[in-house]
Amino acid sequence: MAQASVTRGTGASKDDEASESWLRRKAPTLLIFLLCLIIVAAVLWPRMVVGIGSGEAGVLFRWFSGTDRTKVYGEGVHLVFPWDSMTVYDIRLQTQEREYTLLTRAGLPLTLRVAIRYQPDLRTLPQLHVAIGPNYLDKVVFPETEAVLRRHVGQYDPEEVYTSKRGFLEAVMMSSLAEAERRFVIIDDVLVKSIDLPQGLREEVERKLVLQEQEKAYVHRLGIERKEAERKEIEAAGIAAYQATLTKTLTPDLLRWQGIQTTRDLATSPNTKTIIVGAGKDGLPLLLGNDR
Repeated sequence: MAQASVTRGTGASKDDEASESWLRRKAPTLLIFLLCLIIVAAVLWPRMVVGIGSGEAGVLFRWFSGTDRTKVYGEGVHLVFPWDSMTVYDIRLQTQEREYTLLTRAGLPLTLRVAIRYQPDLRTLPQLHVAIGPNYLDKVVFPETEAVLRRHVGQYDPEEVYTSKRGFLEAVMMSSLAEAERRFVIIDDVLVKSIDLPQGLREEVERKLVLQEQEKAYVHRLGIERKEAERKEIEAAGIAAYQATLTKTLTPDLLRWQGIQTTRDLATSPNTKTIIVGAGKDGLPLLLGNDR
C-alpha cells in the first residue's frame, strides 16, 4: 500500500507539472487573447451602449433591415448590436438665426436677419431621418425661409419693407413655412429681428420718414388751428347774439332804474364821500372820494 501511495503521488505531481508547463506555453497566447478582447470591447462599447439624454430621441438603423420606422427610442440607455447605429436628435424647441440678402421691387438690396424657432416632429422622426437626415435645418428650414422671403420681398419697395411690412412678412412666412411641416419639421415661430439697408439708401429712407412725421405734425397743427378758428367764430356769434338781445331789452326806463340803484348802492358805501348828481333828465351821478 505504501508503494501504491507513492506511485499515486508521483502521478499527481506529474499532472501538476504538465499543467504548469501547458500554462507556461499558453500564457502569451492567453494574454494576447485577453488584450484583444479588451481592445475590441473598448472599441465596440460606444457602439453597443447608447445613452439618450433629456430632450432627445433616437432612430435606429439596422444593418440587415434598414431604419426602424416603427419605434422612436426615448431617454435612457439602450443596447444595440455593434453593426447597427443609433442617431440621436434634439427634439426640444430650438432657435436659429440666419441673414439673407434679398432684392426689392426696385432691384435694390437689403439684408434681413431672421430668427426661426423649430423642432423636429417626434411622431415622424424616423421618416425625417430617412428622407432628410440630421442636417434638416440646412436642407429644409433655411432654404424654405429664403424662398418665401425672396418671393415676397421682391413685391415691395425698400422703404415699405423697412417700415410697415415687417409684421406682414412674419405672417406670410408662418403660413408659407407650414409647408415645412409636411417634411416632418414643426415651425413654431418666425421673427424678423433686423432689416439693414445700404448706407445711402438707409439715409434716404430715414430722411423720408422724418419728412412724413413732420407732415403728420403739420396736419395735426392745422387741425388744431382750424378747430380754434371754429371755436372763436362760434364765440363771436354768441357774443353778437347776446349783444343784440341785450340791446333790445335796454329801455330808457330800465336804464334810469339801474342808475338809481347804482346811486343808492354807492351812497351807502363807506368809501363814498361826495355824490354829485348829473345835470339834465338822464344825467348820471358823479361820485368823489377823499382825494377829490
